[in-house]
Amino acid sequence: MSNEKKEKKLKSRLRERIKRVKVPKKEKSFIKKDHSKLVALAVWSLLVGILFICILTIFLSVNTRSVLNDTRKVVHSSDETEEREEISIPSAEQFLTGFISQFINVKKTSEDLEKRKNELQSYMVQSEEFANESHSLYQMPDIKGERILNSYSLFNVKEKDDYTLFQYRVTFKNVVEKQKEVPVKKKGDKDKKGKNKTKIVTETDESSQTLLLNIPVVSSGEVFSVSGVPYFTKEYSLKGKIEKEDVKKHLNAYTGEEKEGIETFLVNFFEKYASEDKEELAYMMKEPHSLGGSFLFEELLNVEIYEDKSYFIAYTKVRFREEMTNIPYVISVEMKIVNKEGNYFVEKMDYQ
Repeated sequence: MSNEKKEKKLKSRLRERIKRVKVPKKEKSFIKKDHSKLVALAVWSLLVGILFICILTIFLSVNTRSVLNDTRKVVHSSDETEEREEISIPSAEQFLTGFISQFINVKKTSEDLEKRKNELQSYMVQSEEFANESHSLYQMPDIKGERILNSYSLFNVKEKDDYTLFQYRVTFKNVVEKQKEVPVKKKGDKDKKGKNKTKIVTETDESSQTLLLNIPVVSSGEVFSVSGVPYFTKEYSLKGKIEKEDVKKHLNAYTGEEKEGIETFLVNFFEKYASEDKEELAYMMKEPHSLGGSFLFEELLNVEIYEDKSYFIAYTKVRFREEMTNIPYVISVEMKIVNKEGNYFVEKMDYQ
C-alpha cells in the first residue's frame, strides 16, 4: 500500500472521530444584572413629575380664581358706580324733606306716636327688619317731653359701597313740661291752718341743639328708600388748606416782542367784555360771553404772560366798577390766546 493511500485513510478516520465528539452546548448564565438604580430613578422621576403637575395645577387654579374675583370686583364696582351716578340729589332732597320732619318731630300722645311710626315705615326699605313694628326706630318708651324741628339744610353727600349717605344740618328744640307748686301771692288768701294757699302751674323747659343727621339712602330709578337707621353726629368743619398746583412754574415767562401787543389786546378786550353784548365779542373769543354793560372796565391790576408751544397763556386780574355806586368788582382769569394772522384771539377763558 502506498503512502498516499495511508494518509488518505488516516485523514478519513480522523474526520469520523471528530464528528463523533459531542461538543456540549453553552449554557446560559443565570446571573442577572442589577437594574434597581434605574428603576428607583424612574420611580422618583415619576413622583417628582406628578408633584410638579399638582403644584402647577393648584397655582393655576388659585391664580384663575384670583383673576375671576378681581374681575367680579371690577364689574361689581363698575355697576355700583353706574348706580351711584344715577342718583338724583335734588329728587333725593325732596324725598328726605318729609322723612326728616317725621323723624325729628316727636310728640308724646299715643296717637301722634302711632302716626309717626306708620309714616317712618313708609320711608324705609322693604325688609323683615323694618317691617317689624317693635323695631327701636319706631318705639318711644318712657319719653318725658317733645322734640320740635326748627330748621335743616343739606350739609354733605357721601358715596358708600351700597348706599348714599346724606348729611343734614338740623336744629331742633327739646321741650319738657313740668308741674310745680307755687304759693298764691294774693294777700289774705290763706287756708284754715293759716298757711298761704298754693297752686299748680306748668313750666316749660326748652333747649336747642344743632347736629348732623346722617341718613343712608338707596335708589332704584326715580324712587328712594332709607336703608338704615339714621344717626346723629357732631358737625365738622369743611374748611381746609388745599394746595393748588402752580401750572405757571412749568411754563416760560414771555418777554418777546409780542408782549406789548398782547397787553394792548387785553385792555381792548375787557373794555368790550364789560360794555358790549356777547355777539359783539364773537370775533375776539371762541365762546363769546360778556357782562353786557353791567359794569365799567377800569384797569388790569396785573398781567403775566407765558409762552406754550404755538399759543400764549395770560393770567390777569381785572377791576370793573358798577357805574352808579362805583362798587368795585375784581375777577381773576386765565386766558389762552393765539395769534391769527396778526390778530389775537381768545381760545379759552377760565375764572380763577
